[in-house]
Amino acid sequence: MKKSSWVTFATTIIFVAITILQQYYQTAQAFPCVGHSAKEYCTGYHDGAVQATRDYKIANDLDVDQHECTASDLYCNGYSRGYNDQADFLG
Repeated sequence: MKKSSWVTFATTIIFVAITILQQYYQTAQAFPCVGHSAKEYCTGYHDGAVQATRDYKIANDLDVDQHECTASDLYCNGYSRGYNDQADFLG
């Protein structure tokens, strides 16, 4: 192959890879509690992420609404966010 053919080939591969990665954009954040001042929110976030992982392993049924949160609003907001972020990571 000529050098120009290799450049075209490499450019095509890079373009395809970027296109594929853009289709699977994740909205989740890996560490949303870093610097967050509310420990209760972070505890809820952790608990929600753990529950999502359990749900995924048991039945691959990821829906935060199947778990009613009865704690404080701050904890429940963290729980919901953690659950949904983990569900996004798990796919």
